[in-house]
Amino acid sequence: MAYEISIDDQLGIVEVRLSEDATHGAHVKARDELLEICRTHNIRAILVDARELVIADRPSMLELFDFGVSWSELARRTPVVIAGVLPHDLATRESLLFGDTVATNRGLVSKAFDDTEEARAWLRTIAT
Repeated sequence: MAYEISIDDQLGIVEVRLSEDATHGAHVKARDELLEICRTHNIRAILVDARELVIADRPSMLELFDFGVSWSELARRTPVVIAGVLPHDLATRESLLFGDTVATNRGLVSKAFDDTEEARAWLRTIAT
């Protein structure tokens, strides 16, 4: 499976863990599923754990740009904040940071971290 989603009802955080074989299409599917969960459970905080992610077939710059734009557009309808835990793989990290920059420049509230606990702590402070 390319990703696993869990809900921490106590903290009010939806978490997705991307596995190393998650494709660009899986990212789109995971995003849509995350936003639906946020809507149905009235949750604003998303933690994306991409530490193990390695994108073998790197998406084009246009795909990355479009994905970042789509996050910000969808977040206008379902207001969320996102903490992303960056991948260990440097090429994958660069791709995700580019998409994050695009989304942030268009109004998405997100922040990148190297540590999962720091990401959760930030979400607890920002999403309340």
